[in-house]
Amino acid sequence: MASVEASVDASFEIDEVKAVLGWHHDGVPQYLAEPDPKSSFIHFTLHFDTTLALFEISIPISYKQHTRTSAICIRINPRSITSLTQSIVRDLPDAAKPIFGFTSAICLDFELNDAVTVLIPSFISEPVTAARKRSGIIINSLYELTQATSLRIYIPEDTLSQGQLEFLSTATAQQKLHPFSGPDYDIARWFWGRGAKVTTLPAPPPPSYNKATADQANIPLYSESITFDPPTTSHKRKRSQDAVGKRVQVPDSAVIWAKLLELEATVQHHPPPATIPGDQSQHIKELHAIIDKLQTQSTQYEQKALDRETEVTNLRIQLAQCEKKVLALETEVAALRDAQDNADNTGSVEISEMQENILDLEGKIDYVTRGKDDDDFAHILKEDILNELIVRISRG
Repeated sequence: MASVEASVDASFEIDEVKAVLGWHHDGVPQYLAEPDPKSSFIHFTLHFDTTLALFEISIPISYKQHTRTSAICIRINPRSITSLTQSIVRDLPDAAKPIFGFTSAICLDFELNDAVTVLIPSFISEPVTAARKRSGIIINSLYELTQATSLRIYIPEDTLSQGQLEFLSTATAQQKLHPFSGPDYDIARWFWGRGAKVTTLPAPPPPSYNKATADQANIPLYSESITFDPPTTSHKRKRSQDAVGKRVQVPDSAVIWAKLLELEATVQHHPPPATIPGDQSQHIKELHAIIDKLQTQSTQYEQKALDRETEVTNLRIQLAQCEKKVLALETEVAALRDAQDNADNTGSVEISEMQENILDLEGKIDYVTRGKDDDDFAHILKEDILNELIVRISRG
């Protein structure tokens, strides 16, 4: 859920709300709505304070060097924004409908005079390479986005109020926005404190083999319209575009027949375009089979990688549960130790009392054993009795 803070001085923040990106490439609208993995969302962060602004987009992807899910970030420099308009879109593009529950959304239209900035973790080497096919598609799409000067960002309708949108549009129109600064906006603290760096995304790779061969198959080996057009018998004379007023010289029949004989000889020595040697055709079939096999293996490996990520996630959950159990056991052992110490102390007191009772009993037994004829013992006994009487009399 987005966190929105607003005040009378027109400062507000939204942090990591789900978003969909839109732009045009070669005149065709393009959209980026699903990150990698698809279970997560593209997030948009906006901080605004009178003349300061932050526009930041985070897209989860998986890097080849760091298979654990990370992110690639896009920052829009506030100084590069020449226009920012906002609207409520009721008829969302198909790519955005599942993200916003087939309802309406706020649309922020940016016009830029400079490319957006792409940020990646500092521990990722360049050029940036993806670990999975979906991440590769995202990187290629972001490369197209960096070439665009118009950007559209869709966010939930309840993210910003109309007043906040108007403040934002007015500040942009006045060309007085600047980036935030300070430790909270320092990219050196990104990605678990390991930092981020600016990068230039590589251009998408050339078309695949299948597409390239399909395009080549459509290219004729020669121009039929030029080679086999019969000579015109019209008496109308065409005017040359290079020299207006000069008449085109029509070749005589001997020259025409000579050209036809030359073309016939060329065709006889040129293999028919539809005929391909058997070994070459077989080689092409083998290449197609290899490509299909590699694509199947790639899909299997991607599935295995997803399964491994699920297993790792489950193991991490189990590890966390085990750590909680160990902590509980340690607490229980500490309690048992305290109870044992208390029991030992109680036992020591009881043993001391028992020893005193034993000594008292030994004295009595000694008196009984020695009898009344022992004057020393009788004297001791009298003193004990007198002392006891004195104590009791003193107590009242």
